[in-house]
Formats: sequence, structure tokens, C-alpha cells
Amino acid sequence: MVTFVSLAAVAMHGIGHILFLGPALGFASWGSTHSWILTGLAGDGPTRAIAAVVWTSSGVLFLAGVAGFMAQADWWRAATLAAAIISLAGTIAYWDGIKQPSGAAALLFNLLVLWALIVARWPASTAIGS
Repeated sequence: MVTFVSLAAVAMHGIGHILFLGPALGFASWGSTHSWILTGLAGDGPTRAIAAVVWTSSGVLFLAGVAGFMAQADWWRAATLAAAIISLAGTIAYWDGIKQPSGAAALLFNLLVLWALIVARWPASTAIGS
């Protein structure tokens, strides 16, 4: 049951990246595409393009990691680690502080995923077959 809930949470987190993708592509205005580190250096257009790549790749990788886990593929852990690292970097680079409370939740979730996979080595390979 814990594994199912964890997989569902990771999948929902991956799907949630679509919410950040909308503003990056200019389809929505509910979120900021300003990056405290990139906008001043690269300008608005390139910063939006980078955001689109970050949110798309991390969302796809989270969903691929879940699918790989369910299929007991050897690569699921690497895909999920990559997703969490990319998402964490994007969350930090596009942080808008208190204007974006979902950013804090995303930051914590990404750190939890990294901790579970790297430190706790959860779930154990022997428990899932890969």
C-alpha cells in the first residue's frame, strides 16, 4: 500500500509540472516565469524556453520513472533521480518566494524523493526485482 501511494504521489508530482509549463509557453498567467538567476542574464524569452525544457523533462521523467518501476525496468531509479534533480534545480532557479507557495511544497517533495532513493535506497531492489 505504501508503494502504491508513493507511486501515485510521484506520478501526480510529475503531472503537476504541467502547471508550470503553461506560463512558460505563454498559455497561462497563473505562475511566474521570472528566474532570479536567469532572467537578468538571458532575458525573458530564453528564460521561458529554459523553463519549458525544465518542466517538460522533469514531468516526463517522473512519469517514466513510475512506469519503469511498475515494469521493473532497471532504469526507473535513474529516471526518477534525474527528474527530481531537474525539478529541484528548476524550483530553485524559478523561485518566487511567498508569491509561489507551491514552490515550497515542490522543493520539499523533490528533496524527499532524493532522500528516499539515495539515502534510504527505498524501495529495496530485492523487494521489487530490479
